[in-house]
Amino acid sequence: MRSDQRVFIFLYAASGAAALVYEIAWTRLLTLQMGHTVAAASTVLAAFMGGLALGSWLGGRLESRAMPRFSNAGAARLRAYAACELIIALVAIVLPAALAAMVPVLSWAYHDGLAPATFGAVRVLISVALLVVPATAMGATFPIAVGWYAGATADAGVLYAANTAGAALGAVATGFWLLPAIGLRATTWIGIALNAVAAGGAIWLASRPTTIDTELAGHPPQKPKIKPRDSLRAERAPRSTLTPALPRVATAAAAISGFVALVYEVAWTRLLVLVVGPTTYAFTTVVASFIMGLTIGAAAGARLARRSSRPATWLGAMLMITAVAASAAGWFAASRLPLIVASQVADPDAAFGRVVTRQAIAVALLLLPMTCALGAAFPLALASAASSATGDRRTAGPDAARVYASNTLGAIAGALVGGFVLLPNVGLHSAFRAAATIGILTSLGVWIMEARSRPPARGRLAKMVMASALGTAIVFLLPPWDLNLLASGAYKYAPYIRLDDLETELRTWRLLYYEDGAVATVGVRELAGMRSLVIDGKVDASNMGDMLTQRLLGLLPVLLHPDPQDICVIGLGSGVTAGSALAPGTVRRADVVEISPEVVNASAFFERENGRVLGAPGVRLIVGDGRSHLLLTTRRYDVIVSEPSNPWMAGIAALFTREFFEAARGRLKPDGLICQWAHTYDMSPADLRSIVRTFASVFPEATMWMVGEGDLL
Repeated sequence: MRSDQRVFIFLYAASGAAALVYEIAWTRLLTLQMGHTVAAASTVLAAFMGGLALGSWLGGRLESRAMPRFSNAGAARLRAYAACELIIALVAIVLPAALAAMVPVLSWAYHDGLAPATFGAVRVLISVALLVVPATAMGATFPIAVGWYAGATADAGVLYAANTAGAALGAVATGFWLLPAIGLRATTWIGIALNAVAAGGAIWLASRPTTIDTELAGHPPQKPKIKPRDSLRAERAPRSTLTPALPRVATAAAAISGFVALVYEVAWTRLLVLVVGPTTYAFTTVVASFIMGLTIGAAAGARLARRSSRPATWLGAMLMITAVAASAAGWFAASRLPLIVASQVADPDAAFGRVVTRQAIAVALLLLPMTCALGAAFPLALASAASSATGDRRTAGPDAARVYASNTLGAIAGALVGGFVLLPNVGLHSAFRAAATIGILTSLGVWIMEARSRPPARGRLAKMVMASALGTAIVFLLPPWDLNLLASGAYKYAPYIRLDDLETELRTWRLLYYEDGAVATVGVRELAGMRSLVIDGKVDASNMGDMLTQRLLGLLPVLLHPDPQDICVIGLGSGVTAGSALAPGTVRRADVVEISPEVVNASAFFERENGRVLGAPGVRLIVGDGRSHLLLTTRRYDVIVSEPSNPWMAGIAALFTREFFEAARGRLKPDGLICQWAHTYDMSPADLRSIVRTFASVFPEATMWMVGEGDLL
């Protein structure tokens, strides 16, 4: 490998790190304005990845049509690459201001929650308008980089591995350190600096007197070198005839692997949130574990793609391994891992940092076989989809663009189908099975087409069919998941249970209701007459211990206000708070905003306590994000009641910020009141003081009420 290639690999890794910094930061920035709903997050993700696919296609056309016209195509490619990086950086600088200018448009489209279709369409348009340019530039860098770097299509896997390694580092740094330590704005500037490094390095390489193009001038494309120990095997191995069907099937397999990867990422995120808790660290751990596994797999797959004469055979094998490994790991995570996590958090000597580290290692090891196989599939698909027998550099860029675009489009479909279709309609377990089945069928299809291009293949094909049957049997014969254990909140309540009684205590409760949703997994559990509403394993309401807080939260502001006719309740929960607010009989209209449809369904188990509040006159249920409702609605209220979950849960902290309190103040009528729930447990004194100080800075005449031992109003 040349020294300038090594430098470029570093630059491309920096670009990958910047891309993940932006993806995480921009998703958070846009969802703060558009809502922390899955629809909003998926809209942002789809716009981002759609731009990547478009950029890859445009970059492939640029690589195949424009670059060969330059006398020094290598330098031209590097300058084009640098231009893409600079475009990304420039858009990153202006994007926050552009989003702020769009808020009036969002408010118009929201129409007080009465026009969800219009709001959704405008949300898509704004996301596309803001993200299409930087994402397209990101996507275009891959085929341009491959055209400069690669001597053959199979070599593109090296760049993919480097970019993915940078992305893994960017995800870990952003989620664990940058955002908590320096915030959104400064984190974005880290990404801008990385883009500047990548652009500057590419310009420097372009200015050097030698490039890969000048070195290869006059030399025809060569077949990949094979080490002596493999030469005899390579000579005996039949070379692929590369019938037109095989590259097409490999490209389709790349699309399906992208689809399966995002379905798994969505499903694994929901599953592991139930096991380790719905914290920001949990989400970052899943994303980082996925990307690190993809990095290792991509590096191994790139090496295998350059050495093997049968990349399509290996591609099918990787898809099969992914399906089996994901299914087995999913069963273990659902039925065994909660008890392991419970024993860790129950250890009185375990510090928080040590527990998080142990959980991250456990998750990474659990996901490693599946993600490594998925990562290896992409470079193998690149090699299998080569347009010529050698996959030479004249077609390397366009080949890479085609496969990358297909993979990205598949990923978009996987994210949308996984979040909107599979999880809400068939649940987590069936989503895993569906993804595994698709992977196995794709694996078999690749093997069949590969065998047809290399006759005679009857014996080999029979073995492949047997492998597919065995994989299917493993996927569907694994024991059922332990849903009661999943809903038990072992990660939270284990410290309050004797270690010897841990498993028995967690399984004692009766599970009355369980539903996986795109936003949360919701359950209702009962023991000795006590019913609890659990969201991602954590109790958020009950018909016994929480009743005093739930009732006072609704009654107190209504009784203190002289004429409370219009109220807004952020968070339905069991419905007791909303029902209590209606009890005095003065409220004429009540908007209840709940982000999770599954919570709405679960509230039916508390109708005796909440007085069937959702059917009461004047009550309007809005399924959406409470923060964005107050930011975008034009309605004004006499009373606003905010009863979110705990601020340590991912996304909930946005309901304890100055921006949220100011939005609430802007929606109050003259002499209006807001009642905000907070707590003293599971929170440091510094964090509690921060919440109280922030609330009082917006509402200087605030009073604090202590309810029981740990609740504050």
